[in-house]
Amino acid sequence: MTAPEGTEPVTVETLATEIYQLRDLFQRRLLEDRRRQELYDRLCEELDFARSDLVRNFIAPLLRELLLMTDRLRASRAAGADPEDLLRSVEDEVDSILTRRGVRQIAAYGQMFDPRVHEAVDQASVDRGEDDGRVIEERRSGQLLDDWVLRPVQVVVGRYASTAPLP
Repeated sequence: MTAPEGTEPVTVETLATEIYQLRDLFQRRLLEDRRRQELYDRLCEELDFARSDLVRNFIAPLLRELLLMTDRLRASRAAGADPEDLLRSVEDEVDSILTRRGVRQIAAYGQMFDPRVHEAVDQASVDRGEDDGRVIEERRSGQLLDDWVLRPVQVVVGRYASTAPLP
């Protein structure tokens, strides 16, 4: 058997070297794949642990507080409590639970409009230029958890219409 013109003849030693190199590459890739799979498995275990930790440390205590609230509501209803008082009690209890969990109200009235924490739902004319761009009404409250906006405040923003003609 002759090699095509311009190419070197293939020797047994050359083939053996190439096979050895391919085998070595295959083994390295196989080890690398095993390491990746081990890392992936470890990450999945850590995520499962974090999820269970979240349930144990945050969600379960919150659920216990809500269950206590429903127990008090049932007892109040069974005792014939006034529905208005019951509704006010529920609102106060929910606010208390949220406050204990770190949720706080976002101040809006009189503040300059800030799109990071305010959601403009309307504009209204104002008589003073210094009220231009200020929140003049809150339509729905907004809350923060630490510095994270859970829900922006829905606001009406003041707009001053000057009587000066446009250039």
